Amino acid sequence: MGCCSLSARRAGSAGTGQDEVELLKTVRTRKWSNSEGQSEASLHPKDPAILAETEDTEVLWGRTREELVNFLITQPISGWEGMNIHSLGEIIWSSLVFLRSYCMEQEMCECYIVLSSFHLLILSVDRTKKAFVYEGLLPLAGMRLREIASAISHTFEISGSMIESRLICCQNSADFNMWVQHLQHQIKMANAHCPACPNNNISFLVPCDEQWKKRELMRHLLCNTILKWEGKPIQHLGRIQYLTMVQVASGCMGDSEERLLILFPEDLLFLSVDEDRTAITYKGKLPLPGIQAKEKSAMLGRLQFEITGSLTEPILITCSTAEDYEKCLFYLQKPEKILDPLTLQPPPIIPKKSRQRQ
Repeated sequence: MGCCSLSARRAGSAGTGQDEVELLKTVRTRKWSNSEGQSEASLHPKDPAILAETEDTEVLWGRTREELVNFLITQPISGWEGMNIHSLGEIIWSSLVFLRSYCMEQEMCECYIVLSSFHLLILSVDRTKKAFVYEGLLPLAGMRLREIASAISHTFEISGSMIESRLICCQNSADFNMWVQHLQHQIKMANAHCPACPNNNISFLVPCDEQWKKRELMRHLLCNTILKWEGKPIQHLGRIQYLTMVQVASGCMGDSEERLLILFPEDLLFLSVDEDRTAITYKGKLPLPGIQAKEKSAMLGRLQFEITGSLTEPILITCSTAEDYEKCLFYLQKPEKILDPLTLQPPPIIPKKSRQRQ
């Protein structure tokens, strides 16, 4: 099918093949094992009639692929986050697949994935309500694709520096061939054009000394590659509560270094920005329950506080504005969890007033 102009939303990630993978289907469950293995050649059909068939036939809920694209544009998607779907641009290809994320140890589940110029949108399928549910939006820049020639037919893996690997199993060889062809091309295009894209121009957003810059930088972090990322994707850390640029000095280093400090509901994230303001690199993450923030009152005139905890050596944070200083302490300083035993006693019972006899 041809490309459809539209504008869009966001998505998720994938894994590697194993000897046995369970696929959840609508009516039944099927297991692939080595006894059902197919050769690598079977993953690359050359029959053009098969390719044409996948474009015009019904794909889901009695709708063709073209009709499903129109459905995406006009109907609400449950759990949608971030940019409007129309901002995604061209829809290159889409289809119903089975997907598994290995770091989440989930079974393969039915998903509808949508390829646009610079993103891969992942939607789960609610067959009861005949609706899509938002699962995530993955940037193509920095993504890697690997074909899997194993017991599982028509399968490829996607991975990247800031997304967990995901295994994607297509329903037939024609769809597999289309995904590999289009996805490889769009990844190449995204890597070539990403630095020149206005949405990825970090130099305009750093230093983030204005509110609009902070908002745009938050969006940028959720949609673009963070170098040397570790752990679960940044989209899974929750909503960003606060973001600012600070100077950081730890016990092992005398000089302070510039860092992006980002507060999530359960984590404190540190990122660095290169001198050319073109790339952002992961520098570490601390769990909020395991750290404390203390004001450095001895340093008069400086907006500083110290982070301590059992998992880290003391870190001295220097803010550039009073607002950043106050906001960081507001989110980092928590009331004491251990209360005096007397405060846990129930309040005394106040006797009711008795009626005076006339």
